[in-house]
Amino acid sequence: MSVSGRSADRDGDGELDHGVVIESHTVALPRLRMHYLQSGAGDPIVLLHGSPQTAHMWRPVMVALAGNFRVIAPDLRGAGGSEVTETGYDKANLAQDVYQLLSHLGATHRLGVVGHDMGAGVGYAYAAAHREQVRRLAFVEFALPGFGFEQAMTPAPDHENWQLGFFASAPDMAERLFTGRERELLSWYFGHSSDNPDAVSAAAVDFYARQLSRPGSLRAMLRCFAAIWTDAEHNRPQAAIKLTMPVLAIGGARSAGEGPRLSMQQVAQQVRGVVIQGAGHWLVEEQPQTLSALLLDFLT
Repeated sequence: MSVSGRSADRDGDGELDHGVVIESHTVALPRLRMHYLQSGAGDPIVLLHGSPQTAHMWRPVMVALAGNFRVIAPDLRGAGGSEVTETGYDKANLAQDVYQLLSHLGATHRLGVVGHDMGAGVGYAYAAAHREQVRRLAFVEFALPGFGFEQAMTPAPDHENWQLGFFASAPDMAERLFTGRERELLSWYFGHSSDNPDAVSAAAVDFYARQLSRPGSLRAMLRCFAAIWTDAEHNRPQAAIKLTMPVLAIGGARSAGEGPRLSMQQVAQQVRGVVIQGAGHWLVEEQPQTLSALLLDFLT
């Protein structure tokens, strides 16, 4: 299941998705205004999206988890319905945004953290800062800056990720090139990184293009990439004391593969790696049932 062509959720809406009510809320936090989706009851799980997506990407996973957990999926700073700011896109700062949201919701204890792409970097930063509160961490399709990301963004014949280095090193130029061409960028981006180029539907591409065309959103996305050098500086001292909670590191066979496991083994003690076949980078869209089953088993 992929994101539909629906417009952004309206504040306070409760929408049925495969029989599961998914609520949409916006809250004014001390740091910024933040939009989030929420469903279910029980121990809290926070789902952290990556670039160039929003909390909407997690809907199939929310449906799968809501019977067992209270599932919260925020739009991170600058994405979706959350506030766009000029600064603050390093992953430690984004993790602090999430902590303020979860504190507001009373959902910081016995927490399961799941992150995809850049959201996995936010998830690691959160777990490293709040080790006693995070019981499990799922790290999906990412390599930590300082522990593999720099190698992952280096183009190679069998893994052409030239855009990552471009976004990280020349965000202002990338913004000039892609402003007004957001759909073209995303159509290429989703297809380029997929085992099945049609897994992310045209309606989903349209949806994310509308989100990315919001004033300041493209710049915010690019600043998430540009912050990787700061992220590496933050991650190295945190990694001096390895995470002790269980970590599930997941990669797509046609994308990161074993990379998430190799990255996390450098910073965590208990790491299990899984490579999902028939998938590239966009695991929620390409293999939603397989991913959801893995997460449900790991988080329960």
